[in-house]
Amino acid sequence: MLFSTLFSFIFLTSCQKDEIGDPDGPISYRDASSFSYSVNPAQVGDSIVITYDALNGADCGHIHIQVSSADGENWSGGKPAVPDSGVATRLFIPGEPGEYRVRAKYQRTGNPKTCDFESSGWYESTELLIVEGDTTESDTTGSDTTGTCEAAFTADSVTCDSSSRTVVFTFTSDTDLDYVKIKGNLSKGLTEDAEVTVAGADFDVVQKKSGNSTGRIFTLEGSAEACVPITITITWDSNHNGPHLTSAWTALGGGVNLEVGPVQCE
Repeated sequence: MLFSTLFSFIFLTSCQKDEIGDPDGPISYRDASSFSYSVNPAQVGDSIVITYDALNGADCGHIHIQVSSADGENWSGGKPAVPDSGVATRLFIPGEPGEYRVRAKYQRTGNPKTCDFESSGWYESTELLIVEGDTTESDTTGSDTTGTCEAAFTADSVTCDSSSRTVVFTFTSDTDLDYVKIKGNLSKGLTEDAEVTVAGADFDVVQKKSGNSTGRIFTLEGSAEACVPITITITWDSNHNGPHLTSAWTALGGGVNLEVGPVQCE
């Protein structure tokens, strides 16, 4: 009876640990085979290289590595890095002692024909990063090494032959946005609705015909995480041989007001 009670307690405790939630969504855990630190425990002010292996061998897309605050509560983002055989690093310089949590995720970007690795959710290291010593006068975790970025909105034509067209938009916010709307048109010549793929965010996508035109109007709405590029890949068949692909597109929300001009065949 005692063994049965003890087994039930251990089982329930284990299950409860696996169900720990996170404001950004479900968290899975990975051991030291995916995460490694150049030094651990470390001292305040040390330059610590955090290495993450997505275990997918990717040489495209982005890996995003984040470190929590010293109390393990809040996350700060590093610059998205293009992986080398699935591996990326981040330089972290702690400004105060504590037990830091570390997490990372892989996201596919660009044309799925040239980068076909599957995006992942967040994975958190099972090993805490221990930092000892006294708090510095200025918190160096707020320096450029944490991956500050500038808001940007760009577009490129990827495929532009006589019948198949592909355009890739990339939007990056410099702050977390609860809401952003991206909107624009595709020029005439669509024989049917375009195929739209979004990486880096969960967007609602609406496309509709523009009056009697054979073009399409697109509206994408959702939230954006600071410094995480969001790529919107649009592919369609066209019976229009002209060079014009899109109108001007805009990205609006939370103080962000960006525009990218019309895209033409390169």
